[in-house]
Amino acid sequence: MLRGSLTARALLASRLLALLAGACGVLSASAGRPWGPTNIGLGSVGNVLAGSAVRFDANWYLAIARHGYAATGTGSRAFWPLYPELVRVLGYVVGSDVIAGVAISLGSFAAALVLLHRLAELELGKPAADATVLLLAFAPLSFFFSAVYTESLFLLLSVGAIYTARRERWFIACALAGLAMLTRTTGIALIVPLALMLRPWRALGWRRIASLILVPAPLLGYLAWLALTGHRWLAPFQSEAAWHRLTVGPVLGIVAAAVAAVRSAAEIATGARAVYHPTQFGVLTSQAESIFLLLVAIAAGFVLVACWRRLPRHYGAYAATTLMICLSSPKTGQPLESLDRYLLTIFPLWMIAGAWIAKRRLQTPVVIVGSVALVFYTFWFSRYAFIA
Repeated sequence: MLRGSLTARALLASRLLALLAGACGVLSASAGRPWGPTNIGLGSVGNVLAGSAVRFDANWYLAIARHGYAATGTGSRAFWPLYPELVRVLGYVVGSDVIAGVAISLGSFAAALVLLHRLAELELGKPAADATVLLLAFAPLSFFFSAVYTESLFLLLSVGAIYTARRERWFIACALAGLAMLTRTTGIALIVPLALMLRPWRALGWRRIASLILVPAPLLGYLAWLALTGHRWLAPFQSEAAWHRLTVGPVLGIVAAAVAAVRSAAEIATGARAVYHPTQFGVLTSQAESIFLLLVAIAAGFVLVACWRRLPRHYGAYAATTLMICLSSPKTGQPLESLDRYLLTIFPLWMIAGAWIAKRRLQTPVVIVGSVALVFYTFWFSRYAFIA
């Protein structure tokens, strides 16, 4: 099913680029002065090949998988349990949590691309589906789909939920949505499109309605388990404060981002701050990053409008709800930090962007530019420069 298809070629080519760029970054960090640990317990060759997959948040997922939440600090509750639990189980089988994490991410990404292509083809046609897969596989930050991060798993579960609902397999759709809620906070947004897809309510059978009601069951069960074991039942949400994030809503979040961007632009314009300056905090200065992230948010807003116009409303509702959640918890000093990474899994936006690219036949330049940016960001990420 996957062999010989455009999806397979896009997957293999993009992952090979990420692998080579990451290995080069690991080698250059080892030869110079690395900003973080480069030994992940896989030997000299394994450390180089898989090193770029174990950076920043990946270390938290691995620590939770190995030692549990109690031994990893209060901030660890911000990381939802499904992914590290899968890593723990598969790691026991294969003998390495790192290998397990990479395998889960790569396998999930492959399956997600297949389902995304099918879904985009149903809604927008084959050319748009092809362009969507190319755009996402070669996105500048798509190296996260190979890393020990939740991006791949969440993309698979969210796309799978909408695709199976589109094919009227409601129980599977609701089960996948429930699992997505145990993977990332934005999984909660999936109940919105599923509810819209089930309308009109009068024509529904009790089984479909019951399936929808059961969507939040895994989440509620997890929160109840936290309460019964002596933990704060809202700890997964409240733990965001440990990462210097404040829940203020999307309006105040975007206002804070605009203020930070304007101040940053003034500092850059006067020559007080540079634009490109690779450190462990990123490849751009904080000021340049503020401007860039605001532009990303604005671009996402324009694509969201197109999403409402071209796709059935449940896609726009899901994308809008997810985007609002992402904008609602700005981080102190850098309000939109990691927004560019969070956008990777809002797949309706990528479907619309893919349709736009296909219409103008821009697939080749998009792949070229995306490949260059993917190599660049993967290289610096593997050197422990913070990227999203």
